[in-house]
Amino acid sequence: MATLVSTTGKPCIEVGNVNGVRIAGVLLEAGETKSEALLMWGSKGFGGNNGNPGVMSDVFARVGGRNDQTAHPAKTETMITINSGNVVIDNTWLWRADHDINGLVYNSNNPVSTGIIVNGDNVIAYGLACEHTLGHMTEWNGNNGLTIFYQSEYPYDVDTDYGTNKYASYKVNDAVTSHKAYGIGVYSYFRDHDV
Repeated sequence: MATLVSTTGKPCIEVGNVNGVRIAGVLLEAGETKSEALLMWGSKGFGGNNGNPGVMSDVFARVGGRNDQTAHPAKTETMITINSGNVVIDNTWLWRADHDINGLVYNSNNPVSTGIIVNGDNVIAYGLACEHTLGHMTEWNGNNGLTIFYQSEYPYDVDTDYGTNKYASYKVNDAVTSHKAYGIGVYSYFRDHDV
């Protein structure tokens, strides 16, 4: 699979405020220099076009996994940020690695706060998976969002503070007035601490 690595602290892909963009069949990977996101789609307030939506198909992102996190730590703030409206997400897996080439990852290494932030209105996700991020895994801030099938697993290596901060796997902003989600599955394996 084609792999793009963020090495400069900038996103691997940045989409402008245009309609009908298609991104498919790519793996986005965090590098050693922290980036704001691995994919940044549009600017807040850009409505997009329902008749010509943006489409993201078979796009995967990872923070760590094939690295030695003690020598080459991978990091980003967010894997994907969707600011534009009218974007379709189809089959996307966002993964903070729970292991690297040396074995298991501990102590919140390979840091990433959020898998996906959706700020745009009228965004649809089919088959969205987000795993092991250290904050809210999915943050949905746009109106009229729709998710059909969501799979998520909390991080293994967080300490007891993770539970007191009330992080959620799928967080819909309190200001959102319309959102639908079907087939939401979230599970935990808190390997290192009682959370």
